[in-house]
Amino acid sequence: MSNKLFFITICYNNLAGLQRTIDSLLAQTYQNWECIVIDGASKDGTPTYLQQLSAAQPNIRYISEPDKGIYDAMNKGISQIRLCDYFCFLNSGDSLYAADTLTQLDQQLQGFTGRPPAIVYGDMCEEFADGVEVIKAAKRTFSLKKGMFCSHQSMFFHYRYAALRYDLEYKISSDYDYIVRAVNLLKHPDEMQRLDLILSRFDMTGVSNSRRLSGIKEDFTLRIKNGLCSPASSALYAARSVGLMNLKRFSYPLYLLMRSKTASNNQVI
Repeated sequence: MSNKLFFITICYNNLAGLQRTIDSLLAQTYQNWECIVIDGASKDGTPTYLQQLSAAQPNIRYISEPDKGIYDAMNKGISQIRLCDYFCFLNSGDSLYAADTLTQLDQQLQGFTGRPPAIVYGDMCEEFADGVEVIKAAKRTFSLKKGMFCSHQSMFFHYRYAALRYDLEYKISSDYDYIVRAVNLLKHPDEMQRLDLILSRFDMTGVSNSRRLSGIKEDFTLRIKNGLCSPASSALYAARSVGLMNLKRFSYPLYLLMRSKTASNNQVI
């Protein structure tokens, strides 16, 4: 039996990005999915587009109203999840990797026996402003204290996580905090499974990337708050992140090369 998938998409004044996201869903060969779009009362024509879209596509719903920011909008989306097998955060500007991505995902999910995994995740394609793409392999082994081991867009959470919410204390890094708390809820390591599959395209010009320094500061705090490491160790991880950020600013080609070498299967295309 096929898996019911649910997508949460948030947007604000990004009609072109939203259309790209929705187009990637509508292009899927796999159709057992539903999407809720949370729009922050955009002024760029997004509400009109969503009204027309939802009228034509019964599996797409939307809410358009002011919110308190990205993670408040994500929490609204979580509250709208209907009964499903897995849900995913696919925000405006991001997209599924290929037209058969969900078909391949469902095939791999059906390959698991016994209790379904709580979290499944896979590789991502990072897209930069100049058109360069980096296929970044999700980590098979990881340490949460070092940061995100996978893009949110390439993670699917089982429905039993529908009660988990984002911490609005963080303005940029609440996705990191969400994943830390989600992983800490696992009863056994086997409840999280890495898939041999590129799941999403990640827009690297988004908020968490362009405001990276503020995000590094929030990462420092949340590592300590969640008991991942000591303040001294968190400061070292923050210094490492600042170094990579500066490398990107002053030597973009070298940054891309280093990013492509962080896992054995990474490649710049």
